[in-house]
Amino acid sequence: MDGVLIQSREVIESAWTRVARKYGISVDQAFIDEHIHGRPGGHTLQLLFARFEPQQRVAIKGEVDAIEQVADCALVPGVAELITRLKERAVPLALVTSSWRARVEHVLRQHALTAVFDSIICRDDVRRGKPAPDPYRLAAARLGRQSDECLVFEVSVSGVQSAVGSGALCIGIGDDPTLTAHGALGCHADFTRLPVALSGTGAHGYADGGLYISGFDQQRFARP
Repeated sequence: MDGVLIQSREVIESAWTRVARKYGISVDQAFIDEHIHGRPGGHTLQLLFARFEPQQRVAIKGEVDAIEQVADCALVPGVAELITRLKERAVPLALVTSSWRARVEHVLRQHALTAVFDSIICRDDVRRGKPAPDPYRLAAARLGRQSDECLVFEVSVSGVQSAVGSGALCIGIGDDPTLTAHGALGCHADFTRLPVALSGTGAHGYADGGLYISGFDQQRFARP
């Protein structure tokens, strides 16, 4: 969701760094890129606040969540148009996120997307979050498909690793050129920069910098 559906990078960074600073902990950009974006909150919490008692860590995570949950974030450029095109062609969509359900519901209400996704997988729905493949395998199962029938859009290294590990095709979204080194077929700044061709025959794939989505009555697609 973050970075693929909504532009929330700054909100997430600010929430974690503000709360960390409150407790005398410094967070650098390398830590943010490796251990915050695309990671389950529990992973980040453990690394940043390992010296605190478990009950206090729960309270600290609540402070971070409170900041993120009420923040309003714009949609990623071009994503609304792509969702409309896919829904018009009856392509099932799943939202797979390391966020929590209350925040997801806030985002979907804000952008009138509450009826868009056929399945929503949140951090509490799986025992192992990204980069483990579990979230995308569960999404595929709930859509009644195999993971290798799914196409995933991802913004973080851990997200790409999760998608590719599940067997899905993955396209990187955002400004991280290393996503292709971790298995993304290509990387595009946003959805306005990604050429998408829709048809009813043939196989879906990615070639020459463009995405081909087809065979809707046989294929199903998962979306992060």
